[in-house]
Amino acid sequence: MGALGIGSWWWLFLILAFLPIIIRFLPGRSKKDEFIYITSLPKILDSEPKNRVHMIFGIAYAAWVFLMIALMRPVYYDTPIVIEQPHRDIILAIDLSDSMKYMDMLDSENRPVQRIDIVKEQVREFILSRIKSNSNDRIGIIIFSDQAQVLSPLTFDKGLLLKLADEIDLKLSTGPLTNITGAINMAINRFEEAGTNKKILILLTDGRNTVDGGMTPTSAAHVAYSKDMKIYTIGFGSDAADDFDDEGIDKIDEQTLKEIAKITRGEYKRAHDRKQLHNKYQEINFNEASEETPRQYQPEVELYHWPLLISLLLSICTGIVVRRING
Repeated sequence: MGALGIGSWWWLFLILAFLPIIIRFLPGRSKKDEFIYITSLPKILDSEPKNRVHMIFGIAYAAWVFLMIALMRPVYYDTPIVIEQPHRDIILAIDLSDSMKYMDMLDSENRPVQRIDIVKEQVREFILSRIKSNSNDRIGIIIFSDQAQVLSPLTFDKGLLLKLADEIDLKLSTGPLTNITGAINMAINRFEEAGTNKKILILLTDGRNTVDGGMTPTSAAHVAYSKDMKIYTIGFGSDAADDFDDEGIDKIDEQTLKEIAKITRGEYKRAHDRKQLHNKYQEINFNEASEETPRQYQPEVELYHWPLLISLLLSICTGIVVRRING
């Protein structure tokens, strides 16, 4: 909404606006019932009825007040026009490999649920947190298993993103494997197509890269870094026996996830349960909070000509009334 504004000389207006009244009541040598003497007004005012004299003074005083208002240069500030709204682009990459079906997680009511159910919940929480913070980010969602797929392109429509987050399901999986390299390359392509300046990938997995496509995840990370892309990696899974192979090695390749984050100036996060996953997503949300303010233009409409016109008209009226008295 617009608003009215005045100059910084408002205090001078208060002094000048009341100046005629101050002069009017200054003690003088004339009789106590004599009206203020103005050289341009004839002595005939002495014989005029008081109400007419007061009317002349009132019109002249109003003309003076409007003249003072005009000198203050009042303006109308119209609704600001946003020229450039800073934003960053964030892609959430979600692992849909077979291990995401393990029921080793507990929901908010301590009921056993699949890992993917907790991930869906926290993806929604992340999007909601961006809505509550009034961020102007575009967010996209990639799902990956044997292959990487785009569930949602980069969009400002966070309401649509919430609906799509509910549709994340293991039925969308393209196989049992984990293609981390494919997810990173897919994100690089989506950012390039969108013409993004600030590129952030948040990649969640509960395993290690098991697809041999000729490029390693760290090689893909080097390409991402050359494209000014930052990657946060999240290793998600409990410490249950299912998270270790036959040789007792953790199925989550933390070393590779740490290297990906380090190469791209991001961070690696480890989450073992629902609460930790929530905290890790919110830490990233806090780290990537927008600190820039929008560039905007404030339209100003000058209004001084209106009080100036009113002052001129009232001055003419004063002259006409005095002229009629003079005959």
